[in-house]
Amino acid sequence: MSRQSRKELEAELGREVRGWQVDQDLFDDVLAMLAGLNRTDMRCLDLVAQHGPMTAGDLATAARLTSGAITAVLDRLEARGLVRRVRDTADRRRVLVEISADLDELSAPVFGPFLEDAQRKLDTYTDREVDFLIRFLRDNRELLVRHTARLHDLLAAR
Repeated sequence: MSRQSRKELEAELGREVRGWQVDQDLFDDVLAMLAGLNRTDMRCLDLVAQHGPMTAGDLATAARLTSGAITAVLDRLEARGLVRRVRDTADRRRVLVEISADLDELSAPVFGPFLEDAQRKLDTYTDREVDFLIRFLRDNRELLVRHTARLHDLLAAR
C-alpha cells in the first residue's frame, strides 16, 4: 500500500469535508421538510436548543436576521409548539425564547435512530482521536465565523 503525499491527503480531506457539508445540507433539508419548517426556522430552533434561553434580539444577531424577521420566525415556531416566550425571572422587562418541553418528544423519532448510530461510530474512536476531532471542528468553526463576517462585509459594501 503506497503512502499518500501530504498534498494528496489534504486534497482528500478537502473532498471529504465538502462531501460532508453537502450531506449535512441534504439531511437538514429533509429534516426541515419533515418538520414542516423552513431552513431559517430550523436554524433558529437549533440556536436556541444549543445556547439555551435567549432574547429575540440575541437570537436575531446569532442568526443574522432583522428584528422583523425574527418576530415572524418566533411566531411560526411558537404556533407549532416548538418554542415559548417567557419573562426573564431576573428582569421582568425582558422576554426570553426557550425550547418547549414537547420538542424532545417531537424530535425523538427523527433523532433517536441517528444519535444511536452516531454513538456506535463514536465508540470506535479513541479519546485521543475524539480530542483531535474536537480541535479540528473548533478550528474550522473559528474560520467559518471569521470568513462569514468578512463575506457579510463584502456584501454590505456592494
